[in-house]
Amino acid sequence: MNNSYDLKQRVLNFRGRLIYLYFLASLSNDTLISRLVEGIENDQGKDLENCLNMGDVEIVQTNDIAKIQYALMCGNCALFDGETTYIMDTKNYPNRSIEEPDTEKSVRGAKDGFNESILNNTGLLRRRIKSVELCFHKETIGTKNPMDIAIAYLEDKVDRNILKRVLDRIQNVKVQELIMSDRALEELILDQGYNPFPLVRYSERPDIVATHIQHGYIAILCDTSSSVLMLPTTLFEILEHVEEHRQTPLIGTFIRLIRLSAVLLSLYLVPVWILSVSYMKWDYSFFVQVLIVELSIELLRIATIHTPESLSNAMGLVAALLLGQFAIDLGFFSEEILLFCAIGSIGGFATPNYELSLTNKYIKVIMIICIMFLNIYGFVIFNICLWIYLARLKPFGMSYLYPLIPFDLKSFMHFLIRKPKKKEKSYFE
Repeated sequence: MNNSYDLKQRVLNFRGRLIYLYFLASLSNDTLISRLVEGIENDQGKDLENCLNMGDVEIVQTNDIAKIQYALMCGNCALFDGETTYIMDTKNYPNRSIEEPDTEKSVRGAKDGFNESILNNTGLLRRRIKSVELCFHKETIGTKNPMDIAIAYLEDKVDRNILKRVLDRIQNVKVQELIMSDRALEELILDQGYNPFPLVRYSERPDIVATHIQHGYIAILCDTSSSVLMLPTTLFEILEHVEEHRQTPLIGTFIRLIRLSAVLLSLYLVPVWILSVSYMKWDYSFFVQVLIVELSIELLRIATIHTPESLSNAMGLVAALLLGQFAIDLGFFSEEILLFCAIGSIGGFATPNYELSLTNKYIKVIMIICIMFLNIYGFVIFNICLWIYLARLKPFGMSYLYPLIPFDLKSFMHFLIRKPKKKEKSYFE
């Protein structure tokens, strides 16, 4: 270890011999450390181990330097007593309070959300799934900078083949660090390459993740990340939103159909409109204007993310000047271009999955370029290639377009229509 200011050492005298206590003050609980020192000084036990006022005590050999260093970096304390070292859990990670996620808000229901502590996130899931079958399998990834992850599943419902494939891929990950945690882990275990579509589902809501696990799927919790990976998943699962299940079945179905229509509009409204306009009059400047507006809206979205809240009003003024009446009066864009592009962008904001909304924007721009050069043939060829590509996607062996491909009418109707919950029959009925 180095001479960092938060690395603390306490030298204690226990029955005539010196023992050394090391801990990181930035990650350790002062109260637990004080209790530990008090237990040693009071000398109330038969031996040193019995004097430790700690619930979790692990004994390792002092020459196991790597394990001791990792324990200290995790917020534990290490007590050196000759050739024996006692490792005790004194973690006290700095983290924010449990709050509702900004990107997954609902009018009704729970308002709690995951934070950056893997232990807190585990507790939030335990609170919802009170089953002895719920298992959290821990793995540590990274040779130089280890990171803890937990694979959550129900032992009586999980698909054993999928679980084995997930564990094998995680255990075969060989990297020095995993600072970007969930995003980096997804790329490593899925070999995503340049595929733009999200192959896992992210969520910061414990109720969504608990439901996913209850259905027999797998969730991966990463330390230092408030997002939980859920896999395997399909395109239709990604399109679901918690608000649909917090309303009555009729209203939930209505909201779902409106949301699906918005997703389709965000992808196809502008391409189909420019296809109909170009059919009557072909003009490359028209396509250039559409592309400029689409890219400008995306630029404004990116800028809004990085704009401090105190400057948000100024940002809105700039947006109004660029894509408002001012731009129309100067002749930069027509009213129709701004209208259709704005409706398409609103549909993108209504997409329940953030990663999918970005993918749809990318797909739409490529589709417009294909129409610009090949007209109707570009539209048809691009969509045939797109849907063939989606049909061939099978993350962890599950079709990405299920229940559309392979077609399952019952599951497809269950996706479109939010059916009422049915009361389970009792054993005596």
